[in-house]
Amino acid sequence: MNFNVMRYYIATLVFQTLVLHVTVLVQDASAAVAGKNDNYDSLLTGQGLYSSNDGIYILNATNFKPSIYESKTGWFVEFYNSWCGFCLRFADTWKALAQDIGHWKDVVVVAAIDCANDDNNPICREYEIMHYPMLKYFHVDAKPGQLGIEIEKGKDMDAVRHNLIDRLEKEQQEGRGHSWPNITPYRSGDTKNLWKDLPAGVKYNFLIFETVDSFLATEVTLDLHNISSIQVRGVTSENEPLSIMLSVNKFPTLIALGRNSSQQLINVRYPTREGIRKAIKEFLVLKGITVDIPDNTNKHPSEWMKVEIPNVLDIMKERRDEKEQEEVRALGDLLFQLDLETALRYSIDHEIPMVKIIEGDKIQALKAYLNVLAKYFPFGRNGILFLDRLRELVDQRERLTGKEFRQIVKSTEEEISPIYSGPQGWIGCKGSVSSFRGYPCGLWTMFHMLTVNSAIRNKNNLEYKPQEVLQAMLGYIKNFFGCADCSEHFVKMAGENKMSEVRTLNESILWLWKSHNLVNKRLAGDKTEDPMHKKVQYPSKEQCSTCKYNNESWNEAEILRYLYRKYSSSEISYYNSSGKLNENNSIVHLKIRQERFASDKYSGQRKLGWDFTIFDISICVVLYVTSATILVLVCIKFAMKRTYRKKTYIHDLFGKV
Repeated sequence: MNFNVMRYYIATLVFQTLVLHVTVLVQDASAAVAGKNDNYDSLLTGQGLYSSNDGIYILNATNFKPSIYESKTGWFVEFYNSWCGFCLRFADTWKALAQDIGHWKDVVVVAAIDCANDDNNPICREYEIMHYPMLKYFHVDAKPGQLGIEIEKGKDMDAVRHNLIDRLEKEQQEGRGHSWPNITPYRSGDTKNLWKDLPAGVKYNFLIFETVDSFLATEVTLDLHNISSIQVRGVTSENEPLSIMLSVNKFPTLIALGRNSSQQLINVRYPTREGIRKAIKEFLVLKGITVDIPDNTNKHPSEWMKVEIPNVLDIMKERRDEKEQEEVRALGDLLFQLDLETALRYSIDHEIPMVKIIEGDKIQALKAYLNVLAKYFPFGRNGILFLDRLRELVDQRERLTGKEFRQIVKSTEEEISPIYSGPQGWIGCKGSVSSFRGYPCGLWTMFHMLTVNSAIRNKNNLEYKPQEVLQAMLGYIKNFFGCADCSEHFVKMAGENKMSEVRTLNESILWLWKSHNLVNKRLAGDKTEDPMHKKVQYPSKEQCSTCKYNNESWNEAEILRYLYRKYSSSEISYYNSSGKLNENNSIVHLKIRQERFASDKYSGQRKLGWDFTIFDISICVVLYVTSATILVLVCIKFAMKRTYRKKTYIHDLFGKV
């Protein structure tokens, strides 16, 4: 064999081997990056409901206490949960407030923290957040350990602002906020004290006379407090001496006082916050003073240079999610194990631990909830042991903290692991964006499954109480479900729809189905509705063609068949799970019925051409690399022997010409 040919052959083999290894490494790295991007937080909570572009300071577990405590400003904080329907409805109000009082930021900062983020869980528990959204005010120079003062949300943005003003006025009356403008009503019977201690640059005092229940003066005072040439003060109708002195007989009234003792009644065409600001601006312009009066309008950059460049990784993830959703839709109307497990995990890892003290009705509700989970949740051997152990440990307690419960869950999971069949993430309950569907959908799904499987399990049990799962659900939602609005509606619905009168297993299944449809009807068209997953009366005709009579009324016998078929544990899909957990908790390869689609993707292994799995390809790679290595070594040895026998000439070193 020609030695140059041999060298070329050896180099080719080495190059092919290197290319193969690099390809494998790149594939592994890509998989690792994909796994990192699909972590729990991004799947369940995304980026929260707000960003700094909304004028809202984003708090988290790291910056919360350093920002709040020892601050020279007050802090107005919304504790929210990004999947909570009421929080979604409230989000625009909070954004509007932040824009509306953005120029008050040296007095009070508008902030928010997402309690759906696991990292923020300890903060939300420590500050006793029992429902969402919860608004809390933290005063100037707040000290560690102070939990803030809850502020009522009211019906709209104006009501929230007024409730905040009440709090700010009390703050100043209690001796805090020395650096703020004076927002307490002017109580003196004359105007001499108005100029006391004012800088020489202040040329005019504006007095806003108003009724006791008005907020106009404080709002305008805070709006204009950064204008150094003026001072604004409020005077209530209770200050009769000053009202008589300045001939004020209607409210509101605006009067300008100059340093030269001048006095002028200013005509206010519209007796509103904006109207008074405009009147003050027009007065100052006539006096030759130019000021920048805030207009409280939302401004967004329109120049193309200021438009944010799209993140390519976000685009890639969006396309990957769209492809996955298409695959899920192609599977049909299925119950997914990952949805059930993700709902369970969020419930016991996050939501229950949010409750600071679990005792009384709460501990009884927790025991009932764990009891139905241990009985009817579709798990393998380790999962059953896990839930049994949780039930046993909690049954021994009459009181525990949310933090203690979280530790019980964590230590038990570590002791019995592995428990779950796959990673955390939504499949059937995944929304078009992270703030839609998710956990509420997963919780509904889980309780439907529990009612059906309790009925199957207790079919011949004459002593079984058919309300067991429904009562556990009611107790959980009443005591642990974070969305206060949703919880109140469900408790009210349980009473109005006579849940306590359910007498049979089938009635319990149908009661929950009817209740779910009532909720869908109430929320249809609501802001919390996912535009890609409308809240319709289910099952639809596509899901169950026989579930309605010709007159469009429900056929409850067919409804029952449909619910038994969909929510039975024997019908669960393990799509995207690592595999199905058998009774010995070992992972077995799963071939899901009717779940093949164009790419031949399986939940456990992915087939690549000629019906080979990744394992088959891996074996081929190993054999190829091994044989190539052996061949290279043999060739090198052969070449060295030939070189040893042959006398070396100079042209051999440089190649023949």
